[in-house]
Amino acid sequence: MDTMTVIWIIVAIVVVLALIALAVAASRKRNERNRQQADSIRAKAQEQTSVVEKREAIAEETAANARRAQAEAEAKAAEAKRLQVDAQTHQNTATTSRDDLKHEWQRADELDPDVKTTDTPTNDARATDARTTGAGPTNARVTDARTTGTGPANARPNGTDSTNTHGAHAKPTDTSST
Repeated sequence: MDTMTVIWIIVAIVVVLALIALAVAASRKRNERNRQQADSIRAKAQEQTSVVEKREAIAEETAANARRAQAEAEAKAAEAKRLQVDAQTHQNTATTSRDDLKHEWQRADELDPDVKTTDTPTNDARATDARTTGAGPTNARVTDARTTGTGPANARPNGTDSTNTHGAHAKPTDTSST
């Protein structure tokens, strides 16, 4: 082999080694850049992690508030339902009491000889009462014990007026002990 060939081989080896060195240096430089970029991304991610954790905490708190509000709404709905049932019960009791009172008025009017009643059904038995309609044998009874607290309906044998403030048709009170 001649010297020229050996020189070319050595030059070729040096060139190849230089290219390999350049490739390794470029690779190291690229890796260092990538490490720096990764570190920068990690730092930003770390900053965002705290923000995301705060958002998650707010989301959990909001969800807890929503559950609490839902529970309160359900409790209020249950209370409203209970109050509706109570109101219906009171309404039914009031209706029954009103019917009982109406029957007491009717019974009193049936017993009172001065009250003229008809078979025509009305909302109030007193609507056909001679004292309130002006009909009947005397119109002087229009201002009896129901309106003034005086008159034969409340008269006492000794001549004093009755102290019954409920009127002539008040239900008798039970004074017997149980």
